[in-house]
Amino acid sequence: MAAERMSSLPFSPVRPKCRTSDKLIFISCEGSVTEWEYFEKIINMVFANIGSKVKVINVLEDALKKRDKNRTIGEKKQVSSSKPQNLLDKMNAFKSAHKEDYDFDEHEQDEFWLIMDVDDHTDKTIVDSEGRSNLDKWNAVLNECQNNKYQYAVSNPFFELWLLLHFDDVNEEDYSYAVTDSHSYEPTDHYKIRLSTLKVPLKRDKHFDRRYYNKYSKAAINDAIQRAEALDPEPKCNFPSDLGSTVYRLLKSIKEIDDQYEGN
Repeated sequence: MAAERMSSLPFSPVRPKCRTSDKLIFISCEGSVTEWEYFEKIINMVFANIGSKVKVINVLEDALKKRDKNRTIGEKKQVSSSKPQNLLDKMNAFKSAHKEDYDFDEHEQDEFWLIMDVDDHTDKTIVDSEGRSNLDKWNAVLNECQNNKYQYAVSNPFFELWLLLHFDDVNEEDYSYAVTDSHSYEPTDHYKIRLSTLKVPLKRDKHFDRRYYNKYSKAAINDAIQRAEALDPEPKCNFPSDLGSTVYRLLKSIKEIDDQYEGN
């Protein structure tokens, strides 16, 4: 009897496919070189499944595709600008200019990300001519992001730490350069040197060396996510007040969409 029941079942049952996301992701990067190249390459090489379906777009894309000598004065100002407020303004302008193109009003699931470094942006001792400190301006940007339903991914002290997390755990010296209440921002090549030691160097001008792109594999990205998440305290922070990078949150969002397409 059991054999008869089994034989009556279809040989190759077909499950209905799950509806995949039509979410789009838009990114405004603070850096004009490293961040842009990183996201461009991992989408094209690692997450190719969603390359034509989920758009990860840098609002400086047109300017960054040109050589510096071919950029307009306005484009040069855009590329050289790294203040968080400028990133927010660029995202606002991009969203306004492309509202109809992407039908944003009908797709509330779309994500808008600002990729920022702590640098000296949280320094309350640096005050402009209007009496506003860097910290005041930083908090104003974060508040507007929340009002606009933008997300932000912040590295402390800067983006090279996120790259390092693909290949190694952090060490005590790495912590010594973090921006904290007791330690102000200081420029350093420490993380670039660490990347060179791990045989994934950046060029002197912060461009990636194309010979090492393939090392930023899906496995390496998963490692970076796990390491960065381990650095994120509980409850989860708005931005790292010590060594850390919340870029992992954006990568988790990208991976969730990629996983849907891999399963179809």
